[in-house]
Amino acid sequence: MLNKHEVSVMHCIYNASKRNNDSCIISDAFILQSVPEKYKLTEEKLDVIIKQLEYDGYFECTKSDRKGETVNVITLKPKGKAFKRELIQRRRELLNNFFWRMVFAAVGATVGFLVSLLLRGIGR
Repeated sequence: MLNKHEVSVMHCIYNASKRNNDSCIISDAFILQSVPEKYKLTEEKLDVIIKQLEYDGYFECTKSDRKGETVNVITLKPKGKAFKRELIQRRRELLNNFFWRMVFAAVGATVGFLVSLLLRGIGR
């Protein structure tokens, strides 16, 4: 499961790649600008995250030089193409989990209340 930094970087790469037939040429500076301010990534952290996403099978990445600037040449793999669907499934799973926890908490509270009433009634 991806952490929030990896999700934000992957979201940027996914959007850029989807516009260009599942591949893109993207600079580290563009990714750093696209990531929300609250995550505040450095270039070193970004390189680590890109390597981790590559190892996890989301895309293939090759560093290249374009006009004196280092860029990432990225091609999405099937797991990277399914990134949006994975986010939707994760959100659905989280909501489902929350719903069932609330149901079981309500059932537990009700059973506890009934047991306390029953024990008070026996004590009389």
